[in-house]
Amino acid sequence: MGDALMNWEAGRSRWRKKYRGKWLQISAAELGGTNATDTKVAANQWLTQQKTQRDKELAITTYRPHEREYYAELESIQSDIKTLSALMRSKPTLQSMLAPMVENLKQKGTLINQALRQPVLPPLDDKLRNPLGVSPESIDIAAVREVEQQIADRLRGRTQGPFDYLFLRSLPDVEGQNTAVSFISTVHNDPPTYCTATGGNSEPSLYDERVQAVAETVAGLKDGVVARMKRELGLIGSEYERGQINQMLKEHGATVPENKQLEYHVGRFIEYQHRRHAEGKIGATRLDKIIRTLKPYREWCVEVNVVNVDMVGTKEHIDAYYKVVGDLKIAGKIGAEYANHLLSIVKMLIEWLVDEEILKEYPVCLQRKKSRYSFPIEPPKPEGIPLKWVHEILNAANPRLQLCILLTLNCGFGAGEIGQIRKSEYDPTTGRITRKRSKTRKSPTTPTVCYKLWDVTKKLLDQEIANCKKYPKYSGTDCLLVNKNGSPLWYASVTDGKPRTNSTISNAFKKLRAKLREIYPDMPTNINYYDFRGTSASLIYNEPKYRIYNELWLAHSPRSVAERHYNAVGDTILDDCLAWLYDRIFGMEQ
Repeated sequence: MGDALMNWEAGRSRWRKKYRGKWLQISAAELGGTNATDTKVAANQWLTQQKTQRDKELAITTYRPHEREYYAELESIQSDIKTLSALMRSKPTLQSMLAPMVENLKQKGTLINQALRQPVLPPLDDKLRNPLGVSPESIDIAAVREVEQQIADRLRGRTQGPFDYLFLRSLPDVEGQNTAVSFISTVHNDPPTYCTATGGNSEPSLYDERVQAVAETVAGLKDGVVARMKRELGLIGSEYERGQINQMLKEHGATVPENKQLEYHVGRFIEYQHRRHAEGKIGATRLDKIIRTLKPYREWCVEVNVVNVDMVGTKEHIDAYYKVVGDLKIAGKIGAEYANHLLSIVKMLIEWLVDEEILKEYPVCLQRKKSRYSFPIEPPKPEGIPLKWVHEILNAANPRLQLCILLTLNCGFGAGEIGQIRKSEYDPTTGRITRKRSKTRKSPTTPTVCYKLWDVTKKLLDQEIANCKKYPKYSGTDCLLVNKNGSPLWYASVTDGKPRTNSTISNAFKKLRAKLREIYPDMPTNINYYDFRGTSASLIYNEPKYRIYNELWLAHSPRSVAERHYNAVGDTILDDCLAWLYDRIFGMEQ
């Protein structure tokens, strides 16, 4: 982000950066802003302070600067040696390919151990990471020489008859001529020059598109030599982390060690989410959604034989899964919202792998091109249920379902909210329900709202409570409304490690809706139970006099500082609005 020193995560509205083995992160709200633009300067200042603090912490705990960097590098080297050694034991055919890498890693480990015995540690420089002293420039020069030698060997002795070598077949005035040709080129930068052994000058006609193709072929050959030399010299750092070893495994059929298996770490990720649920950080519904949206990704990885966890952090892997999800969306098999869910769960998995230090860094393509890996969603138009159909549904519903629909129209409660109303939250004397919204109950900014029940709502509620008191298990539950067996009208739980949800209200509404559609063919097909909440919310919002109460009626967190810290919400503030809402829906006085 320009001159920003930290990485901005738009989905969580926070700045984040790893420094000396520790993730430093801070939200925009903590910096006094709402977005990246107005908090960038403050984030840079905060990072500078945190870096200083981190340096002090490490100086105190390690007594020597850079010591932790050395141990982290040593741990990485030992892990790589263990992995490569296991591969050589399980697949002897890899011996010649992997042995030089292991030897080079051992040399690195020896040098780092020697350095750790010194009283003062210098910064961990390239000399320790690359004990052979092989620079990119030296590899580049050696590769050029090898390519030139390969071409010279091919041409040597072929001065008679037609030339069949790739670089000469494309030249129109050479093939079939009794001419000795020498290849003189810098291979990488300058276009190749062809000269005749008889002393003739190079022909300008050779510098055409075909010669350019030859130059590109030579450059490609050189790149291949560079890659091979890197492997032979053991320079596997970034190549290993980006899946080169995984490619070898697929080609040779070797077994992936458990600590590198993708499925092993996916299992750990799911265990982590279960632990978060047990700690109360996420609900059963959220847990169920994470597991369900992760399932297609796991199946796809099996299908394309992605076994090694190191592949997950590569741009190639992320692009491939994005294309799979995009193809499903284009084919109309999934919508944009679900497609984004499928991608977001993979991003969440990658972030967890980075936090657990399974992957060494968060993919750059996700840091800088977040919008690339998402699908645009048109904002839904808030359309409530036409009042004509509200009346028809109420008339056809049984008393319990009538009560639930009226609670939604009166107080904005969804099916889950109604199933979680506590006995202590209802005052039968005043006819009021006072509570926080269940979905955001743990948030300190969620308002406690007092709803005055309509007379018809209170009458049906008192009647249903009287029925519930006859159930044997009612006294042992805190829920205001329950089923005959004492279970809540809505619940989400985890049984035998599997998230489960059930909603008596939603199930009853779906059955009623199916019956009404048989009776009324012109009834809208997209009516859902939650639309009753949207119906009342739209009516309140579109009435100028009561629009200011819309957010409070919905139990949304206040937005302004005054609302959050200074303005208390009175118990009767919504009374006039709710009386008007009843008249608007039913067209009669209470």
